[in-house]
Amino acid sequence: MATPAGQASTEEASRPPRPRTSTTPTSSATEDIRAYATSSLYEHWTLDIVPAIGCKTSEIFEANPKQFKRVPVGITDVLARLRYQTGNNETYLSDANRLALIGPLLGGSDGTDHSDETSKFHQAATGLRKAAVDYVQRSFDTGERQLRNAFRDAAKTMYAYLTVLEGAVTANALSRVSTHFGDVVTILQSAEYCSGLGLPPAPGGLWPRAGIVDGDGAAVVAELTDREATTDSPSMMQVSVTRFVAIQRVADYGAASLDAVLNDPSMDDDIQANDVINIVYRWWTALRDCRSDPDY
Repeated sequence: MATPAGQASTEEASRPPRPRTSTTPTSSATEDIRAYATSSLYEHWTLDIVPAIGCKTSEIFEANPKQFKRVPVGITDVLARLRYQTGNNETYLSDANRLALIGPLLGGSDGTDHSDETSKFHQAATGLRKAAVDYVQRSFDTGERQLRNAFRDAAKTMYAYLTVLEGAVTANALSRVSTHFGDVVTILQSAEYCSGLGLPPAPGGLWPRAGIVDGDGAAVVAELTDREATTDSPSMMQVSVTRFVAIQRVADYGAASLDAVLNDPSMDDDIQANDVINIVYRWWTALRDCRSDPDY
């Protein structure tokens, strides 16, 4: 039956909003590179080690004035915000605040050592990744169609949960964490600040998002987490260079997988389905590598 003019079909009405475009200028660190808010939030949440070291960057700065005397005023202002607004501002949330905000939506961060596999998000994501692994690692071509269809079914289950998330609550959570995240990245990309640590800076642009891997950037993160000897934060942990790179891969492929599922859960075209399976499989391999790291 044709849909009356001006009235959306049931399928269209159930879909989340189409890919978003930003109406306000954004810095590279906070640029809206994902099509959906849920995908972007997953990427930020997986990389939660970044805002977790924000206060540490400012503490080291204030405790070592000789090492950081060349840091420009613009960077010192960012460091001051991280030092004195974290936990006291709606866009500079403490570690506990971020967990309380995002945990009910996405469960424990895939960038940390957690045992939270009971959340609805983790259950759906695990099913999606398993279906991709079953398809890619099949021994024979027999059953290829059935395994691809099993992946489509898992994608629809994932989609059903993601459509619950994609909306005002998730968009609000993303807006609460992106500024803080971007400010810490600004510090890590500052040549003057990093020279005070005796290290080259992280690369500019979208790093550490979008799967942009760089040894210098990972080394800065590793150095700052190493200086944080004790903490009660689940996000603050000692992270090696290889571990941080693995976390970046998890964040990138996970966010890309969620974008693909939200964009078209049916994937009627087999070539398209195979492309999405490949992305999800790389999400699984990134998680496997991260969890097999001895630092995990």
